[in-house]
Amino acid sequence: MSRYIPFTEEELYQAHHKDIKQYLESIGEKVLHSGTEYMWAQHDSVKFRGHVWYQHSTGAKGTAVNFLMEFFDYSFQDAVITLLDGKYMATRNTRPEDMLGKQPDETYHKKHKVILPPKNPNNKRLYAYLCTARCINPDVVTNFIRKQLIYEDKDNHNIVFIGKDKKGIIRYAGLKGTLTDKPFRREITGSNKNYCFRHINTSDTLYVFEAFIDLFSYISLFHMNYDWHKFNYIALGGLYVDVLKKFLNSYPHIKNIVICTDNDFNSPDGKNHGQEFAVRVKNELAQSHIVIIHTPKLKDWNEVLINRRKEEKT
Repeated sequence: MSRYIPFTEEELYQAHHKDIKQYLESIGEKVLHSGTEYMWAQHDSVKFRGHVWYQHSTGAKGTAVNFLMEFFDYSFQDAVITLLDGKYMATRNTRPEDMLGKQPDETYHKKHKVILPPKNPNNKRLYAYLCTARCINPDVVTNFIRKQLIYEDKDNHNIVFIGKDKKGIIRYAGLKGTLTDKPFRREITGSNKNYCFRHINTSDTLYVFEAFIDLFSYISLFHMNYDWHKFNYIALGGLYVDVLKKFLNSYPHIKNIVICTDNDFNSPDGKNHGQEFAVRVKNELAQSHIVIIHTPKLKDWNEVLINRRKEEKT
């Protein structure tokens, strides 16, 4: 049974009114134009506009919260938490004396603890997916396993990828399916995107990606002959300028940024979202950082890597 959380009226309003297109795209789902509405590519009978949706085949309809409950099997509580990006306060359950002597960040962490799924005894499915299907260098995968930033979960064999704060506390975790014919991706309840997947070291250069698989692919393509561990890498889990800015504020030693986001030249809406993001970041950070845009010739860096491996075999 899901725990009861006394959300505020404002929190419930925000969750119910979350833009469904924005949410689906943030978890890697394909969304298509359908007249004045949008259509979910995976379920072509599902249409939505803003925060409301309708399924023509069944007559089901509702808001963003109902959408997650209907199609992702979320409880009401978990749907609201997910749509709020884990940022809820439940103030009606908090007494003033409970806050005494506690920093806001400590209180937030206790309310939003990320519960990780149990580890599989081995990472065979993880290696098969990342190294065989996605052509990533096994040494890269092994390195992040040893750093305890990825592992294979026991029950569903998904890849769990983890983000930690400066104290090493897990503040973010996502799931990526290992079946190539059944794409699956979601964030674990309580995750805070401000602590998305990253590798931090002493270099003054940061490489920015949308997804951790592209981060791994880029290292496999360009950095295997270098001491790649000294560089900084971050996978934003989407296109979030504010998350990147907060990250940079926490790591002032970073002076150079290489934006390596996707090249969405075949996007259904005709927009190249990854490159629009790259240009926006370059413009907004021009006064504080040196920003370079490195654009993949194909859709993303994993496609580039797979294509190169095919060429090497011919």
